[in-house]
Amino acid sequence: MSEYNKVLPVSDMWTRDYWEGAKRHELILKRCSACDFYIHPPMPTCPRCQTEDVRSAVVSGKGAIYSFTVMHHIGNPGFDEELPYAVVIVELDEQKGLLTVGNLLDCPLDRIQIGMTVEVTYQDVTEEVTLPQFQPVRAAG
Repeated sequence: MSEYNKVLPVSDMWTRDYWEGAKRHELILKRCSACDFYIHPPMPTCPRCQTEDVRSAVVSGKGAIYSFTVMHHIGNPGFDEELPYAVVIVELDEQKGLLTVGNLLDCPLDRIQIGMTVEVTYQDVTEEVTLPQFQPVRAAG
């Protein structure tokens, strides 16, 4: 594993399951035990029914690009040598409006489109941190 020179996420009581799941190459989000509503980013109560009975749940990591931007400008430590690169907001298949963010890997920048189907992939960047990212869904065959 090469030296990782970018800012790393910090796990806390609300995001611990997300980051621990990422290390196992699982995408884990919070879900309401009362109404089954997925909650991301995580919070202590369900925004739909207000219960505090929130648990962790594995999701597929499949979805469609909801929005994206292509980064072209220097100034983010560690990212300058990767310019240009794409950051995507993905609406996950499990629930309308369930959004998450990551970089889009293995896709020419001129091919990115709103609605493009993508799936989670994982970058093991240090011994302790794995980043969920996205890549286009590959055709079977």
